[in-house]
Amino acid sequence: MKSQLPIRSLWIAFAIAASATAVLLALPHDAKKKLDPSYAGFSSDSAKQLQMRPQVDHPVTPEMSKVASDLSQKKAPAFNLKGTDGKEYSLTELTKDKPLLIFFVERECPCCLGAKYFVDRLIDLYPGQINAVGIINAKGAKAERWARVTKPRFIVLEDFEQKAIRAYSAERGVYTTLIAQGGTIAKAYPGYSKSMLQELSNDVANLLKVEPKKFVSKAAPDEMTSGCVFPDPTTDKL
Repeated sequence: MKSQLPIRSLWIAFAIAASATAVLLALPHDAKKKLDPSYAGFSSDSAKQLQMRPQVDHPVTPEMSKVASDLSQKKAPAFNLKGTDGKEYSLTELTKDKPLLIFFVERECPCCLGAKYFVDRLIDLYPGQINAVGIINAKGAKAERWARVTKPRFIVLEDFEQKAIRAYSAERGVYTTLIAQGGTIAKAYPGYSKSMLQELSNDVANLLKVEPKKFVSKAAPDEMTSGCVFPDPTTDKL
């Protein structure tokens, strides 16, 4: 009888742990963030699959804000990039009859994982009304792995040589650019925050001529936060 007690206790502990895990998985994303400060939208296993760097804060500087602000109302630089789905995508096609949201992704940046979640949520606020792409400094298997692991609501476009990334003055991952129908930059952001996400929702609604949707999230940062710097494309190696 005594020999059964440790086994019985082990099963009880296992059942408690399993129940706690089930509760955590059932929580909405914002609640998970509150319970686990390291939460960035994905499990540590996913981050390992993508070979992420350690998490580091990247505050947005006034210089970064000015460069992004200066892009407003300028003609968006043309691009023609391959998606991880094997198709080719161009600026002209993507802005023909809908606004285009571009999210710039640095392939090893954990900040991009957290911010990607909010980009997905914005897309869900305006289903079918906007086009959205993530432009990543990767190609082939590396770009495909990022798309497969993160399962974004947007199309992932390969830009390993960073031609489009540089053309849009995206110094770091998490930069976001909203382009109006026809190809004019409506707004560019060098990072994201609670207020920025609501402003971006307002910008999208303005282009669509609809009532803006409220973007509510306690998990987004209070201050504008950016991502990891894109490496020098002339020396970058996968």
